[in-house]
Amino acid sequence: MDPVLAPAVTHPACVPAFAELQDEDPFSQLLKTKLIEMILWADKQNPRSKQVKIGPSEIGDQCDRRIGYRIAQVPHCNTDFDPWPAIVGTAVHSWLDKAVQDWMVDQADPAWSTETTLSMSEFVEGHSDLYSHTFQAVIDWKGAGPDVMRKVRKDGPPIGYMIQTHIYGYGFEQKGWPVKKVALAFLPRAGWLKDMYVWSVDYDRSVAQAALTRLYGIARRLVSMDVLKQSHKWAEVEATPSNACGFCPWYDPGRNGEADVTGCPGR
Repeated sequence: MDPVLAPAVTHPACVPAFAELQDEDPFSQLLKTKLIEMILWADKQNPRSKQVKIGPSEIGDQCDRRIGYRIAQVPHCNTDFDPWPAIVGTAVHSWLDKAVQDWMVDQADPAWSTETTLSMSEFVEGHSDLYSHTFQAVIDWKGAGPDVMRKVRKDGPPIGYMIQTHIYGYGFEQKGWPVKKVALAFLPRAGWLKDMYVWSVDYDRSVAQAALTRLYGIARRLVSMDVLKQSHKWAEVEATPSNACGFCPWYDPGRNGEADVTGCPGR
């Protein structure tokens, strides 16, 4: 008996359905803790979380200070993120990678390349989700919640995402593969496949080159300021405070003073 459909009648077998309305029992809490422990452990083993070289997804960030912290490999201070959205995103990427590969085998169509490792320079390396040899196009998958889906349809993708695609295009050029188009495929986390939104533009090498030039400029400034030995100098590295500060690994909301090698106060 479903107590929702027949609220006046409760069958003994239906009682567990109400468990979520009560406090979790000790065993449920113990099991929950253990499951979370395993998931967090597995997430920390992800090779991408151990990547030393800066990647294309980071270069387009508008905050010089955040990029500076990344270049200098300053230890994270904002470590209380719940990684579940990122874990779901990784799982979806893995599923899509296999789906495309299986489709190519079944259709005898080898015109796609998945998870391609790219080297844009000595210091920049990344992994492109998908490349179409037929269209000479770079495609990057993006999982998005309802708010993000609405925003990208109305205003277009965040500038960092757009820069990222051109950097991937530049990486494929370094590999000797022609690039005409770059694209972002936004997949709704809550919704239907038909709600996918695809953004695409002509590939522009100058966008990638400008981003790399900016990166090297930040790196040179860090060296000239000797920020690792003069911690207070981090306050002089230009920051771009925004709502994204809370997601920055170097955000320290409890800080009273200026930024230094231990973290940034954000906005």
